[in-house]
Amino acid sequence: MSPSLDQAPDALLGPPLDRNAGVEEMLRRIEQAGVVGMGGAGYPTARKLREAKASGADTVIGNGMASESGAGADRTLLQRHFPEVAGGLRVVGDCLGAARTVIAVPPGSGLPAPAVEARPGSPEGDEKRLTAHVLGRAVSAGGRPTDVGAVVFNVATLFAVFEAVRLGKPLRRRLVTVGDEERWLRIGTPLAELGLAPPLRIGGVFAGRPAPVDAVVEATTFCVSSAPAESPLPCIRCGWCAPACPEGLEPAALHAAFEHDTTDAAVFDCIECGACAAACPSAIDLVNEFRASKARLRDEQVRHKRAAAAKRRFDARQHRLERRAQRQAEERAERMRRRRSQRAW
Repeated sequence: MSPSLDQAPDALLGPPLDRNAGVEEMLRRIEQAGVVGMGGAGYPTARKLREAKASGADTVIGNGMASESGAGADRTLLQRHFPEVAGGLRVVGDCLGAARTVIAVPPGSGLPAPAVEARPGSPEGDEKRLTAHVLGRAVSAGGRPTDVGAVVFNVATLFAVFEAVRLGKPLRRRLVTVGDEERWLRIGTPLAELGLAPPLRIGGVFAGRPAPVDAVVEATTFCVSSAPAESPLPCIRCGWCAPACPEGLEPAALHAAFEHDTTDAAVFDCIECGACAAACPSAIDLVNEFRASKARLRDEQVRHKRAAAAKRRFDARQHRLERRAQRQAEERAERMRRRRSQRAW
């Protein structure tokens, strides 16, 4: 099916804004349209722009390096709607007062400026690697591109920014890879209506996740496919996953920790690229195990924080009660002293 922008009309947010519009006016429009990071993060775009502006970011990179196997929505969007994506890039560049704006695309794309062909290494869509490749500015472990003056936006996000600011359209649809084709789908469409055989998978072949039975298309949904049958094979300790990991982790050790319900903080360094799952001969769904491990660790951290906060409140209350008791004892002692003094007279 050829992608089409034919849509039932939605109420416009307001008149189109041109390049003479103020920065706050454009940011409010982006916020009003509900534009979020559509590459998977889902972080509000207007908030990300304000934070990038506050950090002094001077470069905007459009991320057209979709690295998920089987997901071609971003590539199709660039080929068929490049002027709109480039227009969204200009909008975010104007919001930041950026000195440089580029769209990183795979070699052989044949797209005009501001597109630049890039080979950032695997996984190609990782924003840290992309920033280092395009700008020559390395992002430290645990850091973000804004630490080195850059901010990265998925091309679908840039397209949504263009429609919100230049056309006044809210974010109501997005381009999604459904099986082996790309479709424009309305956000909120049940995945069960897409005609794919269950069980379904949201995301690419290696880094996707199982879809709940009541899942719907969200702003971050870029790929939906039928999930392969689960493998019954255990880890055979072959070690193939370790050299495949671009972050230098030991996926087998993280897998063992997951199976034994233990925690390993190193899992937070996993960028969920799916390289380990691709290399695994047992076809273990390592990426989703690591996602579950992260969720488990975050829950533990939240519980510890809440317990620590409760202990602080308890200690503070005990301190208040002790001070009150001490004050009352001192007041009683003072009253007794006065009475004794009066009797002596």
